[in-house]
This record gives sequence, C-alpha cells and structure tokens, in this order.
Amino acid sequence: MKKAHHRLRRLCAVLIGLTFLFSGLFKLLDPVGTGLIVSEYFKFFHLGFLQGASKASGMGLSLLEAITGAALIAGVYRKVTAAVASVMVVFFTAVTLILWIANPAMDCGCFGEAIHLTHGQTLLKNVVLLSLALSAFLPFQNFGVPRKGKVVAFWLAVPSLVFALWFNARYLPMIDYTEFKPGAELFASLDNDYQEMDGKVPTFIYERDGQRGSFSLDNLPDSTWTFVGVDTLSRSIYRSGDKPVLSFRDAGGTYRDEDAVLGKVMVFSVYAPARADWDRIRTQRAESVAQGLHPLILSVPGEDIPQDLEVFYADYKPLITLNRANGGATYLDNGEVISKWSPKDVPSGSGLSGLLQRDPVDAFTDFTVKRRIRAQGFTLYLLALLLLL
Repeated sequence: MKKAHHRLRRLCAVLIGLTFLFSGLFKLLDPVGTGLIVSEYFKFFHLGFLQGASKASGMGLSLLEAITGAALIAGVYRKVTAAVASVMVVFFTAVTLILWIANPAMDCGCFGEAIHLTHGQTLLKNVVLLSLALSAFLPFQNFGVPRKGKVVAFWLAVPSLVFALWFNARYLPMIDYTEFKPGAELFASLDNDYQEMDGKVPTFIYERDGQRGSFSLDNLPDSTWTFVGVDTLSRSIYRSGDKPVLSFRDAGGTYRDEDAVLGKVMVFSVYAPARADWDRIRTQRAESVAQGLHPLILSVPGEDIPQDLEVFYADYKPLITLNRANGGATYLDNGEVISKWSPKDVPSGSGLSGLLQRDPVDAFTDFTVKRRIRAQGFTLYLLALLLLL
C-alpha cells in the first residue's frame, strides 16, 4: 500500500514537472516575448517602476520554472523542490484567479507565444496543478530517495537550459510563434481589397496580449480577441483576416506599407534607436543594395536616428514582433516572410547572393525546418536525460 502511494506521489510530481518544464521551455525559446508578457503583468498590477526589469525578470522566472520542472521529473532534492514548486503553484493560482475576476485584455503567457489560454482555462490549469501538488507533496515528508544517476542527469540538464536561454537571446527564437513568423504573408493595400473612404476605413477595435488591432466586418478575429469598440481608422490595423499588417510611414507622414510587398525586400527593424548599431545597419543596407535587394529601415521615432539614412517609422509592437532583435533583419519575397537574423548574423556577399538565387519556398523551408529540428531535438534530449538516465 505504501509503495503504491509513493508511486502515485511520484507520478503527480512528474506531471507537475513536465508542465513546468514545457512552460519554462516555451518561454525560454523567446526571451524578448517573455519580457513583453512580464511587462503586461507589471502594468496590470501597477508596478510600472519595474518595467526596466521586465526582460530579466521573465528570463529568470522562466529558467527557475524549467529547472524546477527538471528537478521534479528527475526526482532530485525532493524536499526543496517540493517547497519551491508548491510556492510557485500557489502564487500562479492566486495571480490567475485575480486575472479571471478582472478579465483584462491580456494573455497569461503561461506557455509564451506557443499556446494561448483564456483566463478561465489558465485558472483551471493551475487548479489542476494545485490538486496534483497536494497529492504529490502532502504529507511534507517521506519523499524517498532518487535513483542513481538522476542527480547527474539533473546537473546535465541545468547548463543545457541555461545554454538554451543564451542561444535564443543571442540569436533569435528557434521557433517563431509570432504574427510575422516565416511563411506569413503580409497584408498591404496594393495587393488586397482595402477600400478606403477619404483615407478612413470603418473598423471594429479588438485587443489581445496588450496589442490593439482594428478589423473589417469581413475579417473579424477569433474568440481570443476582446471587443473594445467601433472606430474609423486607417493604418493602425495590426491584422487583416489571417494576414499580419506591417504598417509604416515616411518622414512626411505618408504610409508606405506597399513597399514591403514589392519584390525582394530586406527590412531592418529598430525598436530601440538609442541602443542600435547604426554603423552595422548602414553597412548591411549597402550590401543588400549591392545584391539587388530593396532595403527598408523601420524604426520608432527617436533622436538617435542618423540623418544620412532613409528611415521609415512604425509602432514599437509591430517592430518587436517582426524581429525580436533590435536592428535585426527580415527577408521578404513579394510580401512573404522568408528568413530572419539577429544583427550579427545577417548574411553578406556570397551568403546573400546564394539566398537570392534560391527558390523562396526552398529558402523558407530550409530556414524553418532547421530551427524546428534544433528545438525538437533539444526537447527530446532533455526528456531522455531526465526520464531515462
């Protein structure tokens, strides 16, 4: 009887661990996006003075969540891990209960951008985890001893998780779950039915994940968006149907969205002008022109933008969604997102020439498949390490 009860406790602990591990991993895959989610939480709880620590807080919490999950799966340091996991489950349940009652227009971000849950679904998930925690950790004693090799497995997993965080922060997320993920086709009025009336379009305003978008009557969003009101706006649309909108204007205020869907385009997106390496952007822009690409530099307005560059202006949210790296480059072919790079990894010379000679579908497939294989291989490696060793 005691043996069966012990096995039940371990099963519940492993289920909590798997949830924590995957939740942490999804957020580790996108450190910048996780920072944005934490920023929304700070705003909701009126902790605006912590905004500067949003990214660091998100990275730290995600890493703690993933490491706690790994420890629960491996079954090491059981008493300490049980205490940490219990505190986290109670804390998450309390926060999601507040969100469920207040029902703000934001996503919980439990699984980053990969899986979106309503506040009710998030609360239900945490109530289930709380029930599992009660079964796994009470009474708070007699947790048993881990099998040989589990401590080694855990301490191999920890640096692997730290490396995953560094890799996705240094380069770009292994898997892109944003609106502008590779394969997405941009919406622009040149190639679509986008009827304007005196420069205005009657629209319905919806909000999700802190992002507000306006939609036409024929292209209303799904139920994950919250209705805000009706207005007549033009270029503030974030999404039209199943196509994301990359809206930007020139110095004179004229919107130039169509420039992004004509031919082969390299977009350099800058959401923090003061921290951008403008010399690097200038060099990469010149190399793009030399290879026959049409370069577009998109930035939020700021005093740190060089006067010798032609820069177009866009909102912060679309730019940080288009490319998580400040000053990163995104290759578009007739409005379709093909590849993305962080500033230090943008191809030049023969690399760009080879890319442009390839069929866009092949280039997109190669870029996406390689990154997915890395992410899936890393996940399988962790699970094999923690479950089988």
